[in-house]
Amino acid sequence: MLGVKILINAMNKHLVLYFCLSLVLLSNIAGKAESASLISNDKGQSVYQDVPYPQEKSVKYYYDAAWPASKLVGISANRDGQIRILSDSGVVVPNNGSLFFAGTFTKDISYSQLLPKKIKALETYRNQTIYLDNKQIYSNAWAGSLQIDHGMPNASVFAGGEDFHFLVSDGDQLSYLDQSSHKLWSGTLKNVLRILFDAEAKRFILVTPTQVAEFSPAQAQLKVLYSGTGITSATALSHSSDVVIGTQQGYLKLSDPKLITALPCAEITVVKQLNNQLWFGSAKGTFYLNEKGKYSYFAGERWLPGNRILDLVSGPENSILALTDKGLGQLSFNLMTLEEKALFYEKQVREKNIRYGINCSGVSMPNGYSSGRTANQPSDNLWTGMYLAAELFRFKVTGSLDAKENAFEAFEAMERFHTVTDIPGLFARSFERDYKTENTKGADWKKKELLSGSPASLWLPAADHSNWTWRSTASSDQTVAQIFAMTMILELSDDAAWKVRALKCLDNLMTYIVKNDLYIIDVDGEPTMWGKWNPDYVNKFPTNVGDRKITSSNIIAFLQTAYHYTHKQLFKDKAFELMTKYGYLDNLTRPFAQIGPNHADELSKVLSEEWNHSDDEMYFLAYWGLYPYAFSDELKEKFGQAIKDHWSVELPEHNALWNFTYAMTGAKDFDLDASIDFLKDYPIDMRNWAVNNSERKDIELIPANFRGQTTKERLSLREAPLFRHNGQIFRLDNAGDGSTLTSAGDTWLLPYWMGRYLGVISAPKMKK
Repeated sequence: MLGVKILINAMNKHLVLYFCLSLVLLSNIAGKAESASLISNDKGQSVYQDVPYPQEKSVKYYYDAAWPASKLVGISANRDGQIRILSDSGVVVPNNGSLFFAGTFTKDISYSQLLPKKIKALETYRNQTIYLDNKQIYSNAWAGSLQIDHGMPNASVFAGGEDFHFLVSDGDQLSYLDQSSHKLWSGTLKNVLRILFDAEAKRFILVTPTQVAEFSPAQAQLKVLYSGTGITSATALSHSSDVVIGTQQGYLKLSDPKLITALPCAEITVVKQLNNQLWFGSAKGTFYLNEKGKYSYFAGERWLPGNRILDLVSGPENSILALTDKGLGQLSFNLMTLEEKALFYEKQVREKNIRYGINCSGVSMPNGYSSGRTANQPSDNLWTGMYLAAELFRFKVTGSLDAKENAFEAFEAMERFHTVTDIPGLFARSFERDYKTENTKGADWKKKELLSGSPASLWLPAADHSNWTWRSTASSDQTVAQIFAMTMILELSDDAAWKVRALKCLDNLMTYIVKNDLYIIDVDGEPTMWGKWNPDYVNKFPTNVGDRKITSSNIIAFLQTAYHYTHKQLFKDKAFELMTKYGYLDNLTRPFAQIGPNHADELSKVLSEEWNHSDDEMYFLAYWGLYPYAFSDELKEKFGQAIKDHWSVELPEHNALWNFTYAMTGAKDFDLDASIDFLKDYPIDMRNWAVNNSERKDIELIPANFRGQTTKERLSLREAPLFRHNGQIFRLDNAGDGSTLTSAGDTWLLPYWMGRYLGVISAPKMKK
């Protein structure tokens, strides 16, 4: 109760809401972890068995606006994997598409005799494509023997039933025909939009804007099942007599005609049961009802060429074909293990995101995927250090020499950040060949940097080559990355020469910081904006401002790591001085429930207006030096509790990197299930496509709060904007055009290989 009182007194009502949600999630973790696996590692932690799972991918085909056709009409896929699409200028087929290279369409010339025909509709019947024109129903399968004269010049809708019998409509008149063109029944139903056959019930379902009707061939009877408005589609459910009806305002079932509107998009254009799942097409993408009773949503150009769905059919190799107003999206669900996904990302990072050994976090692709443009970035240390650690974890668990070489190349970049400055201990933010020298540190640079969040640009001639320059103004997050990277080399490498070089970087860096009174002193003799761990700076913040806690946590982790590997008393003495004399132990163990906004001064106000998710990344990476290298068991216990406190607040994010870092402490309640979902759900396509979820009605929004959580439950990462660990995982919308590729090196590979290293993810199991 005391903790709750502190929370209520310290924070506003929105943070209370967030913390309560965290507690609810925390209470469910133990039970969820038990379901993850029956296997435990040597720490008694549950282990995920890496068996194949369905991984979503998409290939998109865009309809060329220069073609004479004005719209796409229908789609069919046959048993040979051939996909045919009807447009208002004839039949076309998808052309030359792949995951990262969008395809187009070309005219179907496979049967030249079909080219002059006035085809009005096509459908898949018995896994073959069937055509309807102004005279006949026919197919090129079965030796071309299927050819039915329907006698309806304006026929536009049809479906096949039993024994090659077909029901045809011209929108008003209906004819039921056998394969010899005999009319077995005729009737009238106005404005027929769709016809489908329910094989289990041996009936046809007909859809008009105001009615859903049933035609039973056995009784030769047409009867209305449902009347309403705005009806667009219907489908019969397998193993049930029920029918699902799609409307412009949602969907309903005949067995329970209550309209369901809590959907990603309520304007339903088509509903079908495909591959044993209930799929919906809408005005804003497609979605299916998953095994958890929620909707898995595919919208935007990450998945589809256009958002308005015209039709949905089953496609080749367990895919779903989504015909849209702008082309075709082929959604595939191929089995893949997490390691196979990792190796896919490994290849992509090497091909696209490596610049001088640096892990370039974002690559621009103005001319398409074939060649991406890398560029220097102010956080090159951070992304490279995280990728380096990922490759070392990979090397440690697999013995891969390729991973070792990747890590070594990244280390050379991390090392050159030091040597390029010619100042032992002062490292560069980045370096570049044939780049400009520049200094934007004007009189008001600190204020600009504080308000914009972007560091001042200070580029200087390199010490090692005259045509190179390096970027100064190193910061705390870059320091975290440097020490994390050097720690991993010293801990995991099997190469003595590496370790000597890494130890030199670590020793120089920490000696530079300690001898400069816990500041990073820049080339101008002044502390950098964010390279400050001195008590005068740290303790000037009120106790509930997060910077007081994080700077204390980070510097103690740095000093412990430096002492562990150098054995220099200087580092141990400084750490204990900070903890005992200046209250850094109290600072770093202060509960997160007490962290929140504070307007005591302008700096405190700016730094505490909202939760800084870059701080989370800094905390958790530095925990790899805070917990393992604690000076005593008593301190380790306190540090472990501080890490657990932080993790419990982050719990709603279901972030695998946070969870696995917490697992590093030996914790058993680290939310393995959610971590695996994080890794599975992260999209294969890591381009910056536009995403819009804020208009969805199937998500529960919560009041604005300090931590920026927008929804009660986090969206699947396949549906959300691309997430990086220093970003807001609850962000709903994002602009983008697919012209930038985010690196998986730090985003996905680090948590995955960390999980493998910790033994909470198994090596891949054999496919059945």
